[in-house]
Amino acid sequence: MLPTGKKPAVPSAALLAFCNAVPNVFWSGLGLTPISMFCYQCMARPWLYGLLAASLLAYAIPKAWFGRWQLSHRLAAYQRLGVHFVNRFTQHGDIVHSLLRRWYPQYRHVRGRAAVPALISATYHQERFHLVGLVFFLLTTLYAAALGCAGWAGLLLLTNVAYNLYPMWLQQYIRVRLGASSCAPSPPPPRPA
Repeated sequence: MLPTGKKPAVPSAALLAFCNAVPNVFWSGLGLTPISMFCYQCMARPWLYGLLAASLLAYAIPKAWFGRWQLSHRLAAYQRLGVHFVNRFTQHGDIVHSLLRRWYPQYRHVRGRAAVPALISATYHQERFHLVGLVFFLLTTLYAAALGCAGWAGLLLLTNVAYNLYPMWLQQYIRVRLGASSCAPSPPPPRPA
């Protein structure tokens, strides 16, 4: 038990989960509400199940292929598209991180180079999830356009870009940043006195 008035140096796992769930739930609600409404109101169930099944095939794409559609290997390309700005409002993003650092100054999301491989692996998992979403949203957008529902098609296209394409670019951006920081020369060891 901690002495009264002292708080731990790092946040609890529950607090971390809560702080990162807030932006996740917010963006998921904004991104998934329009497509859910369209599918419920306008899409025949066999089409829904077929498009979902086709989209889930994206989970089978090997990780090695992800580099083929990576936008760039330079941070500047992502920054021109505002991906660094999007990173402010996401789970493990700048706002969540700065709030946690205000309460727990020693907190670091990535604690040294040993944590980098796990973070890179997590970015591939997130990108794969949003790739499945990107495919499903795209197929649903085409379905809406084929029905002549131009308003729905436009809304689904817009939410696809915001909810899937930008998060995919964000995962790529994170990997580029991690690669840039891991390639930076480390400071020379201190000289013996």
